[in-house]
Amino acid sequence: MSRRAQPIVFEWKALDVLQEGGEIIQTWAMVPSARYTNVAKRQFGEGGEHVLEESQERSKASHSQYFAALNDYFHNVPEKMAARWPTAEHFRKWLLVEAGWFDEKEFEMLSEKHAKGLATFIRTEDVYARIHVNGKKVIVRRAKSQSMKAMGKEDFEASKRAVLDLAEQLVGVPKGTVMKNAGRAA
Repeated sequence: MSRRAQPIVFEWKALDVLQEGGEIIQTWAMVPSARYTNVAKRQFGEGGEHVLEESQERSKASHSQYFAALNDYFHNVPEKMAARWPTAEHFRKWLLVEAGWFDEKEFEMLSEKHAKGLATFIRTEDVYARIHVNGKKVIVRRAKSQSMKAMGKEDFEASKRAVLDLAEQLVGVPKGTVMKNAGRAA
């Protein structure tokens, strides 16, 4: 049974390394923080190469405030538009795509019938996807994930602001009103 890799905190440090001939040279290395030493030994074999990717921590308070505000916006969507988004998650993903935070794929099919068939299949696999059929071409847009793993702090804050700005326009409330109230509720 393979274990899931655990995130490890490293420090960028200058180290003195003793060479074979007794010469000491200074080099830089990512050294696991003391409390992660045993985990690092378990996860990484000596001499192996591993990809290191910086992870930007983001505020759980900001995350909670965002989802509380979105929920408030969802429940205050004008009645004439409410049927468009059956759930708050549909609303959030629609806003992400509308604000430009999406991944897009295009498919050129053999016929319009095949294009419609593909679109139907995609809809059964992803109820949130924005699917456009234009003749034999199918264009699929999927909202980017805002999970902490998928989106760093900078992108999360930018996507959050874009989504909330658009939600404010749809709901028609003064700028920042719902965010202030959501901050109290979060």
